[in-house]
Parts: sequence; structure tokens; C-alpha cells
Amino acid sequence: MTSKRRKRERRRTSDHPMPPRAPRVKTDRRRADFEASQARIRRVRSLVGVLGFIPLGISLFCGSGGSGPCGIPREIYLGLWAAIFGTFLGLTVRLWRERRAFEREMSAA
Repeated sequence: MTSKRRKRERRRTSDHPMPPRAPRVKTDRRRADFEASQARIRRVRSLVGVLGFIPLGISLFCGSGGSGPCGIPREIYLGLWAAIFGTFLGLTVRLWRERRAFEREMSAA
């Protein structure tokens, strides 16, 4: 029991100072993670934006009826386009909100 007390006292009165923490490294890492996340979302948003033109183009250029892709009713293509466009808008809003939250967090720190 005495040895435990001595160890505890030695730890408390150690001559070795604690190394200073580097908050800059933490914020740099946080910023790098944020930028990587933003780049990933931008890539997905660009892909979704390009894919959104496929059903829109088919619905606009196909007349009523026909064969192949024009055999599918126009409403289905417009519904697909609306879903894809909604995803594009959702990703855009997510980029905007995450950027604002990150800037607010960095200015508070």
C-alpha cells in the first residue's frame, strides 16, 4: 500500500512538464476532413446533376409512343427526373448548411 502511495505522489510531483497541446493541428485536421467531405459531396452532386439530364432529355425528345425508351410513358421519365433533381437540390442544401456550420464552429473556436 505504501508503494502505491509513493507512485501516486511521484506522478503528481513529476519534474517532467506535460507537453503543450497543439490546438492548431486539431483545427487543421478538422479543416482537412471538412474539405475532403465537401469534395466528396460535390463529386456526387455533379454525377447526380449529369444523370438528371437523361430522363429529362428522353421525356422532351420522345414524342408520344414509339419503340425502345420512347415506349415508356412521359410521366415516368418526368417522375424520375423530379426524384433526381430533388436529390441534387438536397445535396446542394447539405453543402451549404455544412459549410455554414463549419464556419460558425471555426469562428467560435
